[in-house]
This record gives sequence, C-alpha cells and structure tokens, in this order.
Amino acid sequence: MDTPALLASVTERFAVTGAATPPWPDPHPERTAPPEEEYARCSTPQRYRILAARAEAWTQALTAAGLASAHRAACDAGLWRDGGEQVPETARWLRPRRSGALPLLFAFRSLQGVSDAVVAVGAGEPAVPVTAQPDCGCDACDYGSQDLLEAFDEAVLAVVTGGFVHVAARRWTVVATGPGERSSQNLPGGLDPERVLEKARSGRSRHRVVCGAAWA
Repeated sequence: MDTPALLASVTERFAVTGAATPPWPDPHPERTAPPEEEYARCSTPQRYRILAARAEAWTQALTAAGLASAHRAACDAGLWRDGGEQVPETARWLRPRRSGALPLLFAFRSLQGVSDAVVAVGAGEPAVPVTAQPDCGCDACDYGSQDLLEAFDEAVLAVVTGGFVHVAARRWTVVATGPGERSSQNLPGGLDPERVLEKARSGRSRHRVVCGAAWA
C-alpha cells in the first residue's frame, strides 16, 4: 500500500472537509502540570468536530481510491463486540474491497451537546475499539489539534494497513496497532504479549482474534 500517497489524499480532502473546523495550537507546550480547574472544564467542545471532518476526509480518500465502500451503520448495541462501548448517535462503516481485510467503523457521539465531537474508531464487524478521540475532552488533557489528528490517523492506518491485532481472553486483552506498538490489559505475568500476537497473526491462537489483511 502506498501510505504516503493515501495520506496526501486525506490531507488534500481535509483542506475542504475541515474548512469550518480550524486547528488550534497546544495549550500546554511546556508540558507543565495544568491548573486543577482545567480538569473539570471543557471550554470549547465544538473545536473537536475537527475529528469528524478528518473522518470525512478519510472516507472520501479511501472510497475514491477504490479501497472501500461507505455505508451508514445501525446505531444499536450490536455495533460493538460484547457491547462494551457506548452506542453512538451516528456511525459509518467503511467496508474494504479486499477479501480478508477488516471493516473500519467511524462512530460519532456528542460532547457537552456538540454533535460529532467524539469519534470512535473500530475494527471488524461487530467492531472492537481501536481508539476514541478526544479520549477525555477536558481542558487539562488538550494538547492541540495536531496531537488529536495524529492519534486518529494512526488508528485508521492500523486497520487499513493490516497492522491492527486484537486478542481477547476471558480476563485479558492484547492489542497491536503496528510494529512495536502494542498494549495489554490484565495480562498474566507468564504470558509474553509478543508471543500472543505472533500466534494470533499466524492463526494459531485459541483466543478470540480480530485481525485482517491490508486493504491493498
């Protein structure tokens, strides 16, 4: 997959889709501890609609490249595997043309009454979560729009390039979003996460696995 060309297409389309949602600088460039009151405040929730504009740019780029088709998703408890995520207000499937590749989900929720201010990215159908941005929304956790958009793009690329792997047992999970990028939750000390992921990618895992081929 020509990732730089795909990202260039997203950037070009985002200049249009994001025209009404301007970027903003990092309010905490020195990474010093923010004032306590910022943790209880989201002063400009509307600015986060920049993520919905980015999702639209990705949708246009992927469909224009012939890699996927876009479909409106039913917003109910069956959207997410195991029902572990919030039911969104609107959602969209991007279903890849290539057999064996994972569907991509964009699920949109409100933040303080502002629609489409939170965008969750899912993989598979029903979906497992890849990310949700903003992950908090309070002023203290705001590090500017570039930080948000980079995290969003990385999540989408993990699915589109085939780098995303989600392994779930009854009490633990291991997730990879690309080479060297992994996280785990409640993984017993005797299990090596890299070994868990290796078995999942090779089809030898006895746990529930969500992974797929690159879209191109």
